[in-house]
Amino acid sequence: MIITKLIRESATLSLNFLRANKLRSFLSVLGITIGIFCIIAILTATYSLEQNIRSNIDKLGDKIVYVQKWPWGFGGNYQWWDYMNRPETNIREYKRVARESNKQFVKNTAFFFEYGGNKVKSPIEELTNVKITAVMGDFFQINQWELAVGRTFSELELNKGKNTAVVGYNLATNLFAGANPMGRDIKVNGHKVSIVGVLKLQGQAIGGPQYDDVVVLPGLFANRFKKPNTRGVSSAIIIKGQDAIELKLIDFEIKRIMRSLRKLRPKDKDNFAINKLTMVSDSLSQTFGVIDVVAFIIGGFSLLVGGFGIANIMFVSVKERTGIIGLQKALGAKQNFILFQFLFEAILLCVIGALIGILLVVGLGYLASTFSTFQIFYSVKIFGTGIGFSILIGLIAGIAPALLAARMDPVVALRK
Repeated sequence: MIITKLIRESATLSLNFLRANKLRSFLSVLGITIGIFCIIAILTATYSLEQNIRSNIDKLGDKIVYVQKWPWGFGGNYQWWDYMNRPETNIREYKRVARESNKQFVKNTAFFFEYGGNKVKSPIEELTNVKITAVMGDFFQINQWELAVGRTFSELELNKGKNTAVVGYNLATNLFAGANPMGRDIKVNGHKVSIVGVLKLQGQAIGGPQYDDVVVLPGLFANRFKKPNTRGVSSAIIIKGQDAIELKLIDFEIKRIMRSLRKLRPKDKDNFAINKLTMVSDSLSQTFGVIDVVAFIIGGFSLLVGGFGIANIMFVSVKERTGIIGLQKALGAKQNFILFQFLFEAILLCVIGALIGILLVVGLGYLASTFSTFQIFYSVKIFGTGIGFSILIGLIAGIAPALLAARMDPVVALRK
C-alpha cells in the first residue's frame, strides 16, 4: 500500500515536471530512443532473418542429407583445393544409392543437376541466361515445392525422359506476358518442351533454393544435351531418412554406399561431402549470436551517451527544484521519498525513450513488410530486453542526482 502510494505520488510529480519542460524532456529521451532503436532494430532484423531462413529449412524437415562435391560452410580449415578435384555426383551413383540403401533408414531418394546460361523461348518472349534444374526420383516429394497451377512430373515422364517442364512463377509470367502457360510449348536451347506446371511465387525468400526463375526438367531429358560431372554443372543426391531413424545412421548408410561406389580404400579420405540441413541450423545460431553481440555494442554506445544526457538533465533538475525539495523535507518528506522521486523520473525518461524506439522499429517493420515479401517477426523477449536496458540506464544515470537530492539539508535548500 505504501509502495503503491509512493509510486503514484512520484509518477504525478515526475509527469508534472516533464510536461513543464517539454523540449528538455524530449532532448533527454532522444539519446535513449536512438540507443534502444539501434539495439531493437538490429535484433529484430536478425531475428526475422533467422526465422525466415529456418521456416524455409523446416519445410524440408531435419532428416535430409545431400551428397555433393563441396561441403557446406567456410572456415579456417576449408581446404578448397582438395574439394575442387573431387568428382560431382552422377546418375549412376544416384541409381545405386536408391537401389542399395536400407529402406528401414531411407524414405526417399532423388537426384538433381543444374546449370545456367540457357536460352528459353516462347511465341511471345525469349529469355537468356536461365537456370535449368534437372531432377530425378523423389525430388518433389523431398523438397515440397508448392505449385501455383498444374502438376509435377509423372513417374512415366521421369523414367522415360519426356520433354515436359515445370517453370518458376516469374519465368512463366515473363514468357507468356501473364497469360496461363499450362499446356503450351516453349523451346529450351532449341528443344521443344511442354509446360505441365508452374511453381508458386517464392518471392525474396532467404534460405533454401531460389526457384522463381528456373526451368525444371526431367533428368533423363536434360541429360541428352547436358550431363552431370561436366564443366559448369553442379549436382547432388538427396536422401530423406525415415522419421524415426537417427540422422547419424542415415549418414553411415550413405557413406558406406558412396565409398563402395568410388572404390575408396579404408585409409582413403572421402572424396564426397555429406551435407545436412542440421548443419545450417547449427551455424545460424552461432552467426546470429555474433550479430546480436554487435547490436548490443552499437546500441550500447548510444545508450551510454543517452545515459550521460539523462544524468546531466537530472542534476539540472535537482538544482532547479532545490527550493521544492527543501519544502518537501520541511513538511516531513523522508529521504526515501525524495530518492525514489528522482530515480523514478530518470527511469521514466528512459522507458519513454525505449517505447518510442520500439514504436519506430514496429513502424519501419510494417513498411518493410508492406513493400517487400520479406516477413518481419517481432519478439516480446527482444522488446523486453530493450525496456530492461532502458530501466538499467535510468537507475545508473539517476542514482547520483537522486542521492544528492535526498541528502540535501532542508534549511540550506529553503534559502536557495
